Amino acid sequence: MAALALREAGYRVRAATVKLWPNDDQRSCCSPEAVARARDTAHAMGAPHFSVNDEARFATDVVAPFVASYLAGETPNPCVECNPGRLARLVELADRFGAAWVATGHYARVVRVAGEPRIARGRDRAKDQSYMLWRVPPETLERLLLPLGELTKPEVRERARGAALPPADQPDSQEVCFAPGDHREFLAARGAPAQAGEIVDREGRVLGHHGGCWRFTVGQRRGLAISAAQPLYVLAIEASRGRVVVGPGAALESTVVELRDLVDRGLGEGDGDGLEVQLRYQADAVGVARLERLSGARARVELRTSFRGVAPGQSAVFYRDDVVVGGGIIAAGTARRSPGSHGCDKVTAQSRGRT
Repeated sequence: MAALALREAGYRVRAATVKLWPNDDQRSCCSPEAVARARDTAHAMGAPHFSVNDEARFATDVVAPFVASYLAGETPNPCVECNPGRLARLVELADRFGAAWVATGHYARVVRVAGEPRIARGRDRAKDQSYMLWRVPPETLERLLLPLGELTKPEVRERARGAALPPADQPDSQEVCFAPGDHREFLAARGAPAQAGEIVDREGRVLGHHGGCWRFTVGQRRGLAISAAQPLYVLAIEASRGRVVVGPGAALESTVVELRDLVDRGLGEGDGDGLEVQLRYQADAVGVARLERLSGARARVELRTSFRGVAPGQSAVFYRDDVVVGGGIIAAGTARRSPGSHGCDKVTAQSRGRT
């Protein structure tokens, strides 16, 4: 639909599929069936279709960090890592064609702030994908068109049906493209060790045992194989000690978030001053009470209201008036210190963003 909208606006359009991973699973965006659907869709609107192999870069820049993050006890978001490289690859292809622009079907917008390109939320807030694009650099945004940013998903589907495009009623994808289904099977196949460890409560009492920390994600409730008087959730994964910490759901609430790999595109510092932060894909943004820069590319964010679901490895994306002004990778979430306290328990919660 992005290609059709541009063609109807007078652009000359070529279509391209970036093949990222060798996968025969029909749920994967890189399966032969998926590439054939893309080709058939392009041909249905009279556009030539090209396939670009980017598997080597993807394995190094996206898949390897995904595996390492889980082994370190984090919950990574590979889509955030993928988009900058994938779009840069398409810009290279556009240069070979002598094309001025690259377009995708993301539900987001490119706007200008003080003359600089920025990602902004799409009109369809239920499908907004600006969160997934926060790491795309300005030099790529200068070449990027997002024709669906002003449309809702139902409007796009209706227009696709009217144009008789093959995937008009194709279900939304919610899988990791290279590991559809259970990501633990993928990790096991990539050599994740079956290393026994303890499941403990917040006081360190042993409640059970597990066969590998990477089999768990923070916030997980099912599959713990332990019994208790109240529901227990994974609060933290101490990969270096081989321990999984569990506790009550109330312990998942966080009011302070620590970040690494901070990117600043107009964040400011101190009082939040209209700043919001989104802490997982499709979650509501929460107000920022204070942003404190730490050494290196680290920061500490104090939230105006508590958030249930802060997960190390996920992205924290900052917005001001729906425009992305920065982001970082979550290192930890904690409860706000009260006067006279000596610290607080580190608590985290599950979040697995998908596109």
